[in-house]
Amino acid sequence: MPSITFWNRLEPRPRSRDINGSLAARLRDPLWLLARQWQFGEFDGEDAGSPAYVSVTSTSARPASWGVEDSAGRPLANRPLESILTREGSDGGDLSLSVELGQTFVALLEHFGASAAAERAFQDAFPVAAAVAPGDDAEAASFLGLFAGRAVNGVALFRAVSASPGALPASVGLTGDDAAAAVRALDQFAASVRGLYGALDAPDPVAWEPERLRYRAELRGDDAGGAPVLSATPDRDGALDWYAFDLTAGAVGTSSPRADTLMPAHARFRGMPNARFWDFEDAGVDFGDVRPDRRDLSRLMLIEFMLLYANDWFVVPFEQNVGTFVRIDAFVVHDVFGRARPIPRAGSADPPGAGRWAMFATATDAGASPLADVFFLPAAAASARQDGDVVEEVRFLRDETADMVWAVEHTIPSRLGAPRPGHEAALGGRSDLPAPPRGDGSNLRYRIQTTVPRNWIPFVPVQLDASSGQVALERAALLGGTAARTVNAPEPSGRLLRPAAARGGPYRIREEEVPRSGTRITRGPSLCRWSDGATYLWWSRRRGAGAGEGSSGLRFDVAETE
Repeated sequence: MPSITFWNRLEPRPRSRDINGSLAARLRDPLWLLARQWQFGEFDGEDAGSPAYVSVTSTSARPASWGVEDSAGRPLANRPLESILTREGSDGGDLSLSVELGQTFVALLEHFGASAAAERAFQDAFPVAAAVAPGDDAEAASFLGLFAGRAVNGVALFRAVSASPGALPASVGLTGDDAAAAVRALDQFAASVRGLYGALDAPDPVAWEPERLRYRAELRGDDAGGAPVLSATPDRDGALDWYAFDLTAGAVGTSSPRADTLMPAHARFRGMPNARFWDFEDAGVDFGDVRPDRRDLSRLMLIEFMLLYANDWFVVPFEQNVGTFVRIDAFVVHDVFGRARPIPRAGSADPPGAGRWAMFATATDAGASPLADVFFLPAAAASARQDGDVVEEVRFLRDETADMVWAVEHTIPSRLGAPRPGHEAALGGRSDLPAPPRGDGSNLRYRIQTTVPRNWIPFVPVQLDASSGQVALERAALLGGTAARTVNAPEPSGRLLRPAAARGGPYRIREEEVPRSGTRITRGPSLCRWSDGATYLWWSRRRGAGAGEGSSGLRFDVAETE
């Protein structure tokens, strides 16, 4: 009978316990291997040796202060740069902060042994207002109904203590032990609020340029360390990484020299093919299956690097202290033959121009070279920062039909400090002129201006200088009310469109800051845990690209039919 033979498993059957023969990798045709080595150019000798160690001589300095252009320097503290350069104070306008600070103060009163009568005295002197402001949402009204007359207004109390530190407010009548306990509680309360929220006076960020919608600050070194000056421009996420700084003046001195002897290591990345013959490869990456297109130059360069030139690249583990400038004065490579070869900085010998190669270099406008001779490692929060919800967002967009620019308050802070859609606040009013009643019996109505939501703030172009032709965008007003000559200037609900520099005068933005794609400005909190274990909380602004052009529907001189 015919039969079918099959196997479902193969097992090795060793004839010896010795594995040396398997590991010997014997070649039956060594001449073939020599021919392959000749084809790959392995017999082309070079008068070179592998690097044994590297000697690095450097000079470092630390920035001593920061400030804006043409202003006095402010001292730098050991904290994230973002919390110093982009920080803005709180205005204390939200109700939740007032109640929260009031509860903190009441806890301090109990901690220092004050009686319940002392708490009632502060409630009577600094009550939470019971009135509901126009435009408040339902949550704010419910919040006021719960805490009005039952809590201490912590913001009002802090401002009163700041006006007369070390003493009880005049409106609080306490004596004896309650007065002493209240004074101690007030001192600790004021110190904690000032350290976390500032002075609660809502100043604009020092480094914020409202006409440019950006941050601009400088880091300055001391005279002993050289006094280099670096300009800082945060990226769109508000981070201050090394590439956010440019050298504008000065240089690092020679007061802090440093010499290091370092061991170089091969430049490698995860999944890279191993150079040794019997090394096991990473099975998670299959570079043999890479099929690049001839136009995919980056992938072709990666394959060429890892297969041909990987052994020629080394990494030197040079350590730099956070928050310092460092200039490399000498970089000498010592090979295994005892020869020393000084290595100049990449790009230093190349002529300036489009073909100049540079990577991880600081730009400069302080001299003839476009590259600075120092590298700054900032004390930045970077990826360790945690961002909260955006509390305020303004979108600048161009409206070609109306021939103006609109600043749309897409998100505004509510009375409780939470984000609130801007169109909800716009439902409380209009910025248009109502149509007059018909008097001739026709079905036409003449409207001088159509409806525009109140969260759409108009900006019109104005000429700054007739000789240069510079144009700026100035916050304007629309016709409103019932009379023909009434002007309705909607007041912005947030802080982004109400800078302190423009109070009492027009608020202008440079025309080039609002391109056709638009501009988006947001404001929100950030939190970071620093190297010393402390936690830092600050508010900052961020700038990003908009969503393109838009239309408000604004029209003038319109005849409408019913």
